[in-house]
Amino acid sequence: MSREFDLNELRHLDRNVVWHAFSQMADYDGLIIDSAEGCWLTDIDGKRYFDGASSLWCNIHGHRHPHIDQAIRDQLDRVAHVTNLGMSHPATIRLAKRLVDLAPGSLEHVFFSSDGASSVEVAMKLAFQYWRQREMPEPKRTTFLALGSAYHGDTLGTVSVGGVSRFHSLFEPLLFPVLRGPCPDSYRLPNGVAPERASEHYLTEYRKILEQKADQIIAVIVEPLVQCAAGMVLHPAGFLRGLAGLCQEFGCLLIADEIAVGMGRTGKMFACEHESVEPDFLCIGKGLTGGYLPMSATLTTHRIWQAFLGKYEDSKSFLHGHTYGGNPLSAAAAHATLDVFERDETLLKLPAKAELLRIRLGELRSCNEVGDVRQCGMMAAIELVSDKAMKTPIRWQNQRAGQVCRRVLEKGVWLRPIGNVIPVVPPLSSTLEELELLTDSLSYGLS
Repeated sequence: MSREFDLNELRHLDRNVVWHAFSQMADYDGLIIDSAEGCWLTDIDGKRYFDGASSLWCNIHGHRHPHIDQAIRDQLDRVAHVTNLGMSHPATIRLAKRLVDLAPGSLEHVFFSSDGASSVEVAMKLAFQYWRQREMPEPKRTTFLALGSAYHGDTLGTVSVGGVSRFHSLFEPLLFPVLRGPCPDSYRLPNGVAPERASEHYLTEYRKILEQKADQIIAVIVEPLVQCAAGMVLHPAGFLRGLAGLCQEFGCLLIADEIAVGMGRTGKMFACEHESVEPDFLCIGKGLTGGYLPMSATLTTHRIWQAFLGKYEDSKSFLHGHTYGGNPLSAAAAHATLDVFERDETLLKLPAKAELLRIRLGELRSCNEVGDVRQCGMMAAIELVSDKAMKTPIRWQNQRAGQVCRRVLEKGVWLRPIGNVIPVVPPLSSTLEELELLTDSLSYGLS
C-alpha cells in the first residue's frame, strides 16, 4: 500500500524522482499543488495562487467545476475505459457528433487521441496516406510545408515540422526534412515591410515556395493566428485566410493545429473562424476536456475519409491508434466542458475580459524591459528586450522572464515563461477582479 509522506519527503522526491518536463532538474524547485478550486491553486503549504497560465493553457472553466466534476463521477458509475479498437461507447460517439457540428467547414469525421502532439501526428499521417490511396494517387508528395519557429509537439514527427531551435536542434539527426517558410511575425517585421503590408509580404514568400514545390507537398501545417510556444507570436491579419487560399490554389491540404488556440481561447470556439478558414484537418486538445483529462481529436473531411475505405485485403485502413483514444471519462469531461460554454455563455462574456487585459497589459509597455505586449482574445504575452528600439531580445539564458515570474509569484499569481517571453493565459472563467490582480502582479514583477 502507498504510505503517506511528510512535506519534506514530498519535496525531496519531487526533485529527485519525478522528471519534470522542460525543466533543468539540477536546480528544480517547483510548486507542489495539493488542491484547486475555480481559478486558484493551493500548494502543500496552504498558499494560494491564481492560475495565470491555466495549468499550461488547458484549464478554461476553472478547477473543480461542479458540472464537469459530476459528469466524470456519473461516467465512473458506468465504465472508466473502453478501447476504440473494435468497440466504442455512447459518450465518445456523442462527442464526435458534437465536435463535427461545432467545427468550421465540412469536417465530418473524428479520430481521438490522448494529447495534442498525437493529434497533429495523426493529421500528418492521414494526409500522407491520403495521397497514396486516393482515386488518383500522387506518391511524389513526400514533404510538409511548415512555418518558421513552429511548434506542434514533441513526437519525432511533430518535432520534424517544428522550428524552435532551442527545443528541436538536438534531435535533428532523427528528423525528416521539411520545407519551411518564414515566421509571419507581426512584431519583428523584415526591413522595409510596413505593418499594413506584412500579410502580403509573408504570403508572397509562401507563394514562391508553392510555385516551385507544390506537387511535392503533402500539407501545409499552421497554428492559426498565434504561434504559442514560439513566444505567442501573432500573425498579421489576413495571413491565415491567404495561406488557406494558397493551399486551395495549389492543391495542397491544410492542417490547422488548434491544440492551444482552440476551445474559445482566441474569442471564438476555433481560431480558424476569425478568418472564415475551413481546413482539411483540425487538431484540438488542451481545453477540450476543460483541463481535466487527457484527450485530443483530429477532425477531417469526407474526402479524406473516403480514401481509407475499401476491402480488408486492400489494407487501406489507418493503422494507427492509442490505448486511451476516445476514453469515456475524457469524453464525459469534454461534453461537460461544452455544456458550460453553452450554459454560461462563455464566449459572449470574453470581449469585456479581453478588453480589460488589453488596457491593463498595455500600461506595461512603459516598463524599461518590455519590448512588446501582444494579445489575441484571452491569450497574451509580454516580451522582454534589452533594447526597445532595436527589439533585441534578452537572452533566454539570463532567465530574466523567470525572475519576473518569481516576483509575480510573491503576489499570489502563477505564470510560466517561454525564454524571454511571459505568456499571460488565464482561465476563460476568470473574473474582472482576478484579471486586475493578474495585471497588477505583473506590474510589480516588472518593477
